Amino acid sequence: MFPVPNPFMRAWQLHGPGDMRLATLPQPEPKPGWVKVRIRTVQPSITETLLFNGERTYGHALIERALARGPAQAFGHEFSAEVVALGEGVTSLVIGDRVAARGSHPEGIVGFDYPGALAEYGVFPASLFVRLPDHVSDSEGAAVQPLSDAVAAVHAANLRLGDTVVIIGLGSMGLSCLQVARTAGAGRVIAIARRPQVLALARTLGADEVIDATDTDPVEAVRALTGGEGADVVIETAGGPVAQGLAGNETLVQAGKMLRDEGTVVGIAFDGDATQLPYGVFRFRALRFVYPSVLTRRLFETSVHLVASGRVQLRPLIGCVLEGIEQVPEAFLRTAHKSRYGLINPAQVVIHAGGS
Repeated sequence: MFPVPNPFMRAWQLHGPGDMRLATLPQPEPKPGWVKVRIRTVQPSITETLLFNGERTYGHALIERALARGPAQAFGHEFSAEVVALGEGVTSLVIGDRVAARGSHPEGIVGFDYPGALAEYGVFPASLFVRLPDHVSDSEGAAVQPLSDAVAAVHAANLRLGDTVVIIGLGSMGLSCLQVARTAGAGRVIAIARRPQVLALARTLGADEVIDATDTDPVEAVRALTGGEGADVVIETAGGPVAQGLAGNETLVQAGKMLRDEGTVVGIAFDGDATQLPYGVFRFRALRFVYPSVLTRRLFETSVHLVASGRVQLRPLIGCVLEGIEQVPEAFLRTAHKSRYGLINPAQVVIHAGGS
């Protein structure tokens, strides 16, 4: 006799700030245009760890709305998966495809507007996914979503061949921006951080100059390295809530002072409603401030291609891969305190290993 398929799955549900519980739920089935996937590897984003701990940062209104209806299958928008069932009308994927997922879609944000990937199975719009080549790992696939934000940032900068680019902050986002900027034609990349580990890695990944902001004024250092002219583009990834040990608006102000006249700041870091631009600096020097646009499928496909071609390396950024869905809370803890655990990329969790 053939074994009877298990109609249930395990999934994490959010009950309130700091309260996530592993539940047994019916496996979902895809509606037309959607697919059912087996989650392979997932990682919490920094924003998700902040929201989990009750911080009122980007997305808190969506989480509060979801919790008002009861326990929510929240979070989990950075993941890789395997397609196991197709909804009516889906022709872009086939059962067995390994895929990377975009975090957002016209119907909403994964893990915020509908259930996320902190589960053994999930259903999502088919257009959310891009196939992974065989040589790109599940772990790399889970990290493609934040890489695509870096691709969007460099795209928004309108980088010109030979430009001098400064990257402030060398977490996974900053190190990804560094590699993408180099691929896009930056003539010189200057990387700024406070951790010797990441400064050394930045050199390995293509930085021409590194600045340790612990004991050096980064504005003066960039001015000196550019002969007093300033950089063409600054990509700022280090700002955020001071209460979380981040830089607040300080690095955004520094970014404006590092630029040449008519230069561009790309702001990736988010400090909620407290973000304030140094208006006088920006206006009177004709500086341009841009925020990466909503991610398009084309930019996401570009991100997968950059990893597959070897032009962007994600493996050196991934330092913690935990085994089993039970490890999701530990991944949130380690991601919320990456410096303490010596991490660059968020901690990952393997929900289903290949072939299972």
